[in-house]
This record gives sequence, C-alpha cells and structure tokens, in this order.
Amino acid sequence: QEESLGTCVVSRCSCEINCMDDDIFPSSDECEPQKNIPVIWKALKHNSLDFTKKFQNSGKSLSGYQWFSSITAHFLPSKDKNAEDAAREAFSSLRANLTSEGLKLKDIILVHLYMKSMKDFSIINSVYVTEFDLCPPARVCVETLLPDGVLFCIDCLAHKDDKAADDVVHDEKLVMHVQSISHWAPASIGPYSQSIKVGGVAFCAGQIALVPCTLQLVGGGVLAEASLSLRHVGRVLQATSQGAALHHVISASCYVTDSKSIPVARSIWQKKLRECRKVEDSEMCNDETAVCGLLAVVVVSHLPRDAAIEWHVVAVVDDPLQRKHFAMKMLSEGFQIECESVESSSASCASISVRLSLVSSSTSHLDLDGALHDLVAMFKQAVDKLSEDCSASPLSFRAFFKEHVFDAETLQKG
Repeated sequence: QEESLGTCVVSRCSCEINCMDDDIFPSSDECEPQKNIPVIWKALKHNSLDFTKKFQNSGKSLSGYQWFSSITAHFLPSKDKNAEDAAREAFSSLRANLTSEGLKLKDIILVHLYMKSMKDFSIINSVYVTEFDLCPPARVCVETLLPDGVLFCIDCLAHKDDKAADDVVHDEKLVMHVQSISHWAPASIGPYSQSIKVGGVAFCAGQIALVPCTLQLVGGGVLAEASLSLRHVGRVLQATSQGAALHHVISASCYVTDSKSIPVARSIWQKKLRECRKVEDSEMCNDETAVCGLLAVVVVSHLPRDAAIEWHVVAVVDDPLQRKHFAMKMLSEGFQIECESVESSSASCASISVRLSLVSSSTSHLDLDGALHDLVAMFKQAVDKLSEDCSASPLSFRAFFKEHVFDAETLQKG
C-alpha cells in the first residue's frame, strides 16, 4: 500500500504470482502421458493385504526416531458405527500403541494421512483436532485407493527427546504453527504445524497453492499452482531455520492429480533449484555443485481444496556442497532398476530412492520374484554405501506403484 495526502492506494498484492515468465518448457516426449502396458504378473502364493491386524511399528533409531504404520479407521455403517466413531477408535489404538513404546501423541512429528474420500475431510479433522495440542505434528494429506470399509490410514513418525544424565536435551524440537493471515505463506488450514525441526532436520507439512491473504487456491492452472506451492515450501524452510532453502531438501514428494502434471512438477523443481544454486554461487563463489534432494512425483486421486499439486519435503540444515551422492542402475529380467541416495554432510540422515520400470512390453507374463530380489539387494547396497558415521537405520519403506499395472499384495509379499 502507498499513502499520499491521506489517500490509500492499493497496489498489487505480494501474494500473487506470475508464471508467464517461467522458463518451463517440458520436452514433447515428457508431455505425452505414459501408456499403461498390459502386464499380467506371474501369480505368487500370498495372503491379501490385511487391514484388520494390529498396525506395525519400526525399531527405534539411535537418535530416537520410530515409525508407526497402518493405523486404520474401519468404517462399516451396517455395524451402527459412524465415521466419527471409526476415527476415534483409530486414535485410541494409536495412543495405546505409543504408550507401549513409552511415547505420547505429543512425540509425533510427522503424519501421512491417506483418505478414501476427501468428502470425509471435515469429519476426520474434527476428531483429529481433539487428539493433538496447540503444537500438532506436520501433516501430509492425500486421497488414494483404500480397501472397502477403510475410512483412512495413517503412517506417523515419532521422536523422543534423548536426555543425558545432566538432563540436557540433545535434539531440541522446534515447532512452527502459524494460524494468522499473512502475505508470506499460507496459515495452516487444519490441525497441523507447517514444520517441525528436530536438531538440524526439518519435517515440513504438505503445501498446496493457497494465496496466503485469502487462503483460496490460486488461479492459472497447474503451472501456477506448482510454482506458488513450491514457493511456500521455500518460505516455510526459511522461517524454520535461518539460511535454509530448497537446496537443503534431502527428500521431496510431489503429489499430482493428473499424470500430465508430472513434467511440469519436475521442471518447476529443477528451475527453483537452479535459482538456489545461482544465489549460493554468488554468495560463496564456489565452483562445486550442491547435491540436492531426491524427488518422487506421484499421481493420486484427490488433494485438499481440489488442488492439482502438493509438495512435501524433509530438509537438513547442512552444507549441500559436502553431501555424498550415490547412483547405480541395472537390468533385471525385463525390468530396469535405478537406485540413488543422498546423505547429508552432517551424516545425520539420508534419503534412498529405488525405481522399478518395465523395459519391454514384448512379454505379457513377467516373473516379479527376480526383479524384487534385485531391487532389495540394490537397496541394501545403497545403505552399505552410506558412511559409517551415518549409522543408517532404515525405519520405513514407502512404495508407490501404478494402478491396474502393479499388484499391491504381490509387492508386499515380495
């Protein structure tokens, strides 16, 4: 705003974003939607995914991290149980399981919320908000395929402060939970914190392209959404830790609702990283190249507020120029397996990505056993490549697969 002789003239809002000058021109082959190749997987003897069994916990890392997976809300209207009751039962089970591990809800720092339908978002949130205090965990929410009778499923990461004999906290937890309207980044639109930082690691909530001052989705299509939502990520990182930026990301997940948005997401990601490098090079005058985080772009059925794209990142406040990077690939019985890992310069954490893709469509019956065996072997090799100082303890393995092409039960059994 500009004031002159008592007259207030409203200028352009700083929340707006102009994508017309973005040099985002994905190659023509990237723009072509990938065709589903009709693959019939060789049948393996296996049990169906069982969502009725007790959910699983990982081990606890030396630095106090622990994952809890498959926390499931079962919703069967014929059983005289409503959606709210199902949600409360799921959180009751979560509390009991946390207690058995010496943890509480306040120790949860990150939640992945997988919903069967975004239509139930308000109902689930009404229960969710009563379970967490004023500093809730960061959260990522998407709609995806779930079995009949399942309302939602949750994975969550907990961290217990490790206190020495002198009662000093080794990894201080800092929470950023902004609910006021501003121009810098959107306030949280639900019971979650924008980010939680433990020691030097920041776990950020999923970001969609809301205009901060109105909390309405930006217009202009997926390109505008991709650019604005990623700008939100950068600003949340900067507010979480001084000097933090996108090149400090160790792993990134981008959720889109249309496969045609995949090249847009990747191009925006690379453009923003190039901008970070330019700023870094001008400040540090260093010819070395920063090792940036690994990006996975995943297609889901729906996102909050009907957004077309959502970004979620984990970042480490370290020196990206000193990070360790490892990559390899191999062919395995009609498949290509690619593996890549990035380890922070502080050796506090690392990210490993393994991708399985079909090389040829000439064979309609493929034996998945060999490929899965090689995939796991490559993952183990990547873990072994990490430095001894890292003391790597993989606690969770998140698998994204193509609907109608891959088989979830076969993957889990393998």
